[in-house]
Order: sequence, then C-alpha cells, then structure tokens
Amino acid sequence: MNKNRAIELVPTWAQTEVPHREKIEEEQESMIRFWILKKMEWFKKRYGLTLIVAAAFVLYTVVLSATVSSRTEQRVRQDMAIEYASQLERYKAELREQEQATYFLSGDASREAFINQEVDAAARLAAKMSNDTQKGGIICNALARVMNKNYPDSMQQVIAQPNQWMFYSEDNKFSAHDREIAEKILRAYYEDGIIPNGLTDEYVYGSWSENDYVLRNTWDFSQNTRTWRYQ
Repeated sequence: MNKNRAIELVPTWAQTEVPHREKIEEEQESMIRFWILKKMEWFKKRYGLTLIVAAAFVLYTVVLSATVSSRTEQRVRQDMAIEYASQLERYKAELREQEQATYFLSGDASREAFINQEVDAAARLAAKMSNDTQKGGIICNALARVMNKNYPDSMQQVIAQPNQWMFYSEDNKFSAHDREIAEKILRAYYEDGIIPNGLTDEYVYGSWSENDYVLRNTWDFSQNTRTWRYQ
C-alpha cells in the first residue's frame, strides 16, 4: 500500500517539479558543445581547417543527437527515483503518525488489554533492578527501542528479543511497585503520547552501575556519545 501510494505521487511531482526536459537538454547540449570545441582545437592544430569542418559536422550530428536524448532521459529517471524514495519515506512517517494518533484516541477493551500486557512485560524487566532509577531507566531503554524503527513496535516484542536483557525472564516475579513504575511510564506514552522528558529513539543502549542506569546512543562510550538518565 505504501509503495502504491508513493508511485501515485511521483508522476505529479515529475510534471511540476522536475526541471523541464528542454532545460536539461540545453545543459547536456552545452556540455557536449564544449567537448566538441576542445576536439576541434586539437584537430585544427594537427590536420588543418578543412578536415576540422568535416569532422566537426559529422561529430556534431552523430554525437549530439544520440547523446542529448540519452542523458536527458537518464537525468529525469534519476531525479524521479530520488523523489520516489523521499515520497515513500514521508508517506510511511505520516501513516505511522496517523495510526498512532488513532490508537491514542481509541478507548476499546483490546487497547486496554494491550497496555496491561505491555506494563506487565516492563514490570518483569524492571523486577531485577535494585532501585527506582534503575527500574525506570531500563524500562525507558526498552521504550526507546519501541520508538526506533529498527526494533519491534511493542514492549513485549522488544523485551522478548534474545540476548538483549541480562536479567530478564518470562518467569520473573514483579512487585506492585515494579508495576507502578512501568504503568506510570507506559500509560503516559500509550494513552497520551507523552514521552519521558528528553528521551528519543536514539537511546537504544544502556548500562548500569550499583545505583544508576545510563542510556546512550552508541554501543561504546566515545567523545560523541550522548547519554540520558531516568529521573
């Protein structure tokens, strides 16, 4: 569906935004004329004026007529391919926003069941963390992945990915307090579209120390690494 919609948008753009073929042809013809003149100079120095005229006529007729059309078509196709990719990405982004807005505004039982499942999964993830900062941090770490297009789009799927969360198990028992923290973060996100302050989808990596949990945008700490903490 996304692909078909993007394809519909491209012809309209091509008719209105792609430089007119006449303009492209003029640019290509100018480039070829310059090349021909350089060749003529070389022929003139080596063979004289008579051969230059004959060679230039043949060269101009054959090369110009064949090349301008080919280069023009290639240029237009390249421009349309670039715009097609751009239109497709914009359409996908708009569709995701529309779906998310519709979901946030809906109030059916299936959505409530989904949120509860998300909260329970997050609470199980946080259960092995030792304090509220670590619990909130690891939940936000998973939420950043939910928002990131390179990961699954639910907490349950993100958390269930193998070899990602050292302390996670589907058998983890969680407390009412664990669930309270998870519910505070996820209900705000799923019901109102509220994201913890400053959290973005780039903070997909995390690490913890005795009392802290740090989210970061790169696997290894480096000079350009950005970090985020749950507060």
